[in-house]
Amino acid sequence: SPKHSPSIPLALLALGLVLVALPAAYSKEATVRGGGGFGSTQADAGDPPLFRDPNDRIRPHSGNRHLFSFSNPSCADDDYAAAPYYVSPSGNNWSTSNGWGLSHDKPFRTIQHAVDERGECQTIYVMEGTHRNNYYGQSRNHNNKIVNLNGVSDVKILADPDASAAPVLEFDGPGAIVGGTASNPVSDIEIAGLDVSGPNAAIAYAEAVADRRIKRTYYSGRGIAIWAGHHIYIHDMKVHHCPGSGIRVNRGDYVTIADSEVHSNTWWSSSAESAIVLAEGVNVDDSDWIKMRLVNNVVHDNVNKIPYYNPNYAWDYSPIGNEDCAAFPACQAELVEGCPWECRYGKKTQDYIVDGMGVYVTRNKDTYLHGQMELTDNIAYGNGINGVVFHRTDRGVVKRNTVYNNGVIPRLEYSELPAEDWMVDLKKSRQPYSGIVINNAEGVKLWSNNVMARYDDDYAYNLEVDGSGPPPPLAAGGNNKVCRGLVDEYIGGVVWPATDTTVCGVPSPPATTPAPSTSPTKSPVAVPTTGAPTEPAKYVEISCGGACHLIQWPYDMGNAYAPNVAHAACELDCDLGVCKAFSLQDDYRPNMVGMMRCFLYREDGEPSPEVCANDPFNRADGGTCAYATSNGQFFITPEAKEMYNVYNLEE
Repeated sequence: SPKHSPSIPLALLALGLVLVALPAAYSKEATVRGGGGFGSTQADAGDPPLFRDPNDRIRPHSGNRHLFSFSNPSCADDDYAAAPYYVSPSGNNWSTSNGWGLSHDKPFRTIQHAVDERGECQTIYVMEGTHRNNYYGQSRNHNNKIVNLNGVSDVKILADPDASAAPVLEFDGPGAIVGGTASNPVSDIEIAGLDVSGPNAAIAYAEAVADRRIKRTYYSGRGIAIWAGHHIYIHDMKVHHCPGSGIRVNRGDYVTIADSEVHSNTWWSSSAESAIVLAEGVNVDDSDWIKMRLVNNVVHDNVNKIPYYNPNYAWDYSPIGNEDCAAFPACQAELVEGCPWECRYGKKTQDYIVDGMGVYVTRNKDTYLHGQMELTDNIAYGNGINGVVFHRTDRGVVKRNTVYNNGVIPRLEYSELPAEDWMVDLKKSRQPYSGIVINNAEGVKLWSNNVMARYDDDYAYNLEVDGSGPPPPLAAGGNNKVCRGLVDEYIGGVVWPATDTTVCGVPSPPATTPAPSTSPTKSPVAVPTTGAPTEPAKYVEISCGGACHLIQWPYDMGNAYAPNVAHAACELDCDLGVCKAFSLQDDYRPNMVGMMRCFLYREDGEPSPEVCANDPFNRADGGTCAYATSNGQFFITPEAKEMYNVYNLEE
């Protein structure tokens, strides 16, 4: 069966998003410091790059992405540093009393043994080489994971900082790293720097489709799957060629999946999988801040090639559409003719594919009652249906994602040249969406995304709702761009046409696609190319009086500039960095009299104390979030203004 192996276009060079060699984020000093909050670690600037070939396509590690602490106060930085274990395929699972597992010279042989022998606040360094599950290559249906994390807490599984290449976890069963149940959840887990590889490349369509209703583990395994847990940080991974999802966490809270490349997954599972997934979250506290994050990932070529099958569905049940399936005798007889396609979803007779997303949060509405989700700075292309989806999940923000050329699942009115073998048996088109979809979700903010649909009559931006009524409105939004495709009528006010298509990941204006034989399923809003509404400013000025420096927001002290160029120069500095706001003030340094100092407020950090994250210039309790300035000015992105309720000073 033909396989997908495209690379990110050269146009991403213009965006600064193409990957360079991964920074050495795993120096021993950096990785063991994390009890107070992982993501606070960052490599020294002089460290050599590790783990990724410079030609690999993944964006640089941003650092400081993870904005929550481990939940166990007993595990401090020094505790994680105290007695790390080492694991190598050439090691032995012998006793630590003889020194095994305690050094590079005498490592354990398996990660599972290191987990089983863990102490409190344990760091496990995975050394270079290929780590496989038990009975690898001996069965198409076994339950051997490389690592089982059921009930595990306070453990970091990290690439050895002395490795010259990423350690490889190669599996052919249910998954590489799997764990967590309702009775045995995981907690305080960090997984970083590993290359997880499944058997996709060795599987042909004919054998996978023959397994559709059998569901053997060889054809359905997932890269990393956590089924219940909290305070989970998965980052700087490469996860690929897994038959099911690349990385997913179900029934989680305080989860970050970041800075990873997830590609060529979901091909052969019949479970309607997506590449990166947060599903059925369960909040562990009542905090309503952002606690669930999918950020800064490159997600591509994840395509469902096998129709969904769920053996638990009754013949007259369907989770999609509004058909009364019991009214169709053909459905009970398992016939295609006379049974609506919605009623055949997940059944033996399903002969179409409508599942398979890139970056996906789903079915959290009824279980995740406190907290928000963030889908930010991801690149998604070449995936089966949509690139980014917020589905049946309330409260969150979707911002600065670059989404293009998804919708690989065919629409039958268009020719696929060449058609792959798995496409030939499909009898129905996918839905006409291939960008960002917000589906049955309330309280979602949509800011600064760039989307190019596959076809002119695919929806680039879409709001969905069950039934015939209007969808829930966006909580806020703006500065979104569309390079090709339709825009839902309920979302058009926050989307503008892109005049420079490189923002959507393509090097030149896209060619117009041929007219299809059928019309879209609903009326889009027109996105004019001339006479369009004026785009909002990238930064909004906030009146801040004599105290314009938000001292409690994470910031970098920037350059000093002459007053006549200070605003433009500081804004450019903010554009080039990971920045949500900037301020200017008279430079108080003796040798800088007459200059303006630029302060840059970082995107990758939250105000502390938390009260400074809400209307910081107007603290009702008289506390101090802002520092006195001379000739101060404060500018903030519209999305950050909405997120933190940043209002003018009430004078």
